[in-house]
Amino acid sequence: MPTRALTWAIFVAAAGIVAAVCVAILRPFAHVIAWASTLAIVCGPLQQKLVERTGRVAVSALMTSVVAVLACLVPLLLLGTVALNECIALAHAVHPSRMTWPAGLGGPAIETWIQQHAGDVLRGAGQYTLTIANGSFDAVVSSVLVIFAMFLLLRDGKALVAAIPDFLPFERPRSEALLARIQDVVLASVYGVVVIALLQGLLCGLMFWVLGIPAAALWGAVTVFASVLPVVGAFAVWGPGVVYLVLTGAIPRAIVLAIWGAFVVSGIDNVLRPRLVASRVGLSELAMFFALLGGLSVFGALGVVLGPVAFATAAAIVETIREPGGMFDMNRSER
Repeated sequence: MPTRALTWAIFVAAAGIVAAVCVAILRPFAHVIAWASTLAIVCGPLQQKLVERTGRVAVSALMTSVVAVLACLVPLLLLGTVALNECIALAHAVHPSRMTWPAGLGGPAIETWIQQHAGDVLRGAGQYTLTIANGSFDAVVSSVLVIFAMFLLLRDGKALVAAIPDFLPFERPRSEALLARIQDVVLASVYGVVVIALLQGLLCGLMFWVLGIPAAALWGAVTVFASVLPVVGAFAVWGPGVVYLVLTGAIPRAIVLAIWGAFVVSGIDNVLRPRLVASRVGLSELAMFFALLGGLSVFGALGVVLGPVAFATAAAIVETIREPGGMFDMNRSER
């Protein structure tokens, strides 16, 4: 017995060391794995349809990966083009020579200040340029890794998922139901967030254009990304727009934008998010709030998906345990 206990102790210690080494190896790629897993789940239905048509898993995985890349890349290129054009137009509109300034703050005074501080401006621009270049290179490398990992998950994911229930302490039907629940949560989080963000960006940009606010398309694109932020959301864009109209003396238009932003743009979030996300995820609004806020803090942009997924998975595990026949069912042993 002492020999057997010592053998088990050595085995457990060795297994712990191996697990720690594996975690250390995978830790730098945690975001890559998380993004690839999320995209693989989202693209899973398309993968299945292609497999049914082609009969070849690898080819279907490759085609699905290409579609996913195009679905992400094309909108980003369009948004980037719109943002660049709008920034150029905005810079032209707010050029010092075209602005009306109070006494002592005219265009020549600003141009003189810029000339005096040109060296500081250039140094700062150079630092920001290097930072942006490094960030862009890292983003490209990470994107390539995510795409490759997604392809592998789409190709081999079915076998991996089929093996997961064997490691869970439930009957296989319960384990499969838990995995289906997690998949549904991911799909609801992604689709709900994307639909709400696009609608809010469209409605905000449209009203900016109607009211004559410069760079309306740019601010609409910014609203798409700001809408995922907890608490502020789209208000981070239309709120400053109201302030801009007030400062320019357009009080009636400011009132219109405030009403539109509060009841239409931000109101969509209160109407659609419970239907598209919270109801399918199975979380209360309070839990969704902390899931989004904590997810963004820990995982960055991916936290919009991983936050609700983590909370909903925990809730699903608790429900599975508490169900009749679960781990804490007192009558389980009798049955």
